[in-house]
Parts: sequence; C-alpha cells; structure tokens
Amino acid sequence: MDDFHADDPFDDPFDDWEGGGFDAEGDGAPPAEASATAEMHRLLATGETGLRYDALVLFADPLFERYGLDGSVLLEGSNRNVVPDEGIVAVLQTARLLWAYFALPESERRRRRRVLGAHLLGAQPTEEDWADLDDLLDTVEPYWSTLSADEVAFAENTGHPVLGFDALVAHPFFRLEDEADAGYGPHRLPEVEARALFAQPLLETSEALDDADVFERAMDRANAYWVLAQSPEAERAARLEALVSERAGTEAEAQRLHAEAEAMVERFYTLFPERARAHNGRR
Repeated sequence: MDDFHADDPFDDPFDDWEGGGFDAEGDGAPPAEASATAEMHRLLATGETGLRYDALVLFADPLFERYGLDGSVLLEGSNRNVVPDEGIVAVLQTARLLWAYFALPESERRRRRRVLGAHLLGAQPTEEDWADLDDLLDTVEPYWSTLSADEVAFAENTGHPVLGFDALVAHPFFRLEDEADAGYGPHRLPEVEARALFAQPLLETSEALDDADVFERAMDRANAYWVLAQSPEAERAARLEALVSERAGTEAEAQRLHAEAEAMVERFYTLFPERARAHNGRR
C-alpha cells in the first residue's frame, strides 16, 4: 500500500484502528448475483463515485481487519481488475458510504444517521444493531478527523464528480432494494424497461439506428443522464458540468450537450414523477 501517496495520509490514522461496527454479511450487503458484485467493484475500482480506489481500500482497512479479510491484495498490480469475492466488495461498498457520511458537516450527519442505518443495518434494525453502528461511527470519526482538507482532496481527485452522501445513496448500485423494487412510473416498470423508455429519444434517431458507434455513444449519454437525473438537485449543476467537459470537444458541442442533458432530466421527471419527489422533493 506504499504507492498511494508519497506522504501517505492514510498510514498514521489506521496504524492502531481496531475496527468495529455492523455485520458485513447483513442486510446492507450488495446483491448476491455475481454480475451485480462485479459491477459494484467496477464502479469503485474506476473511481466513478469520485474516490480513488487506493484511498478507498486503505480507508476500508479496519473493516477488513474486523471481518478477517485481506484487502491488501487489491492494490497489487492489476488486481483491481479482478473481481474479489462478495464479502470484500461489501466492505468496499460500506467504506465508500462511510467516507461520504463523514464528509458531511456534523449537523448533517445527525440528520442522515437513519439513512445510513437503513443502508448498513437493514429495514428493521434492533437496538443492538444501532449500538453496533454507533460504536463503529465513534471509532471511525477520530481517524477521519486527522485527515487534512488537502489529503481528502487528493483522495477525491479522480476526474469524476465526487458523489456526496445523498447522491451516493440515490445511485442505482447503492439504492436500497425496496426502493429499486418499487418500479418506475405509474405502471411500476422494472428498471430495464424504464431505462429503455427513458433513452428512446437518443436511441431511436435515424443516425443511431444506422450506425453502431453513434448508437453506443447515445447509450453512454443516456446512462449518464439517468444517473444525473437521480442526483440531488444541489449537486446536479456541478455534475452536469463535469459530464459535458468529459464529452464535448467544442463550445458548440458543449451547448448541445447541456441542452440535451437538461431535456433528458426533465423527461425523467415527466416519466417517473415519484422518483423526482423522492430525490428532490419536486412536484
């Protein structure tokens, strides 16, 4: 783990960390299907949530220790391209949630504690579960507090927008199963069908239907707009700017993508008004 940073900000905080917290095999674990585990790992390994993979693995070290798992191999050579077992991915997912939670102002943490508990403890946590979570948070907070703003900024320098706590718990791969299972729109469409309906204006143009490369680029934009539409309204402008800067080569193209993104976000609200209310309190 020595290659993370020349002056590794995560070495000292974790030297004596004994770990603590909830059961890694509990209700907050990611789906059991191998494909879901692989996609979650890809999301984290590529830094798409706005946190460097090496920083995430180091931050998860006390959790690995608690559950008897070895996370050090994840930073060896090309191992980040190999999907670990489900337990290790569950710990990484948990560590990413805790990073976002501790990045909140203290007053906001208190407001989000129930949401964090729902994700890590399941739908009906016991008093013992809550005590276990509080013990974990009390253990982690002093070590988080030792990190400087520069060290946190370095860890979050991925080229992707940094997903704050609200955006992270709304992300399709972090969202609670009961919310995902509720379906989309008045007909409660499953996500696959809802995504297809949402993407129709981009995928059913004559250019996209005639050219596989154009179709693939349209699908990429549709996926990006799907996530953008479900991000907290307070973070959306910054995420939109990052999305456009990654894809636009000219000012004219940037203007076109801005307009397209805004239209697709509005389409999401129109098709799935209950999701707009859930994420932003709109309508």
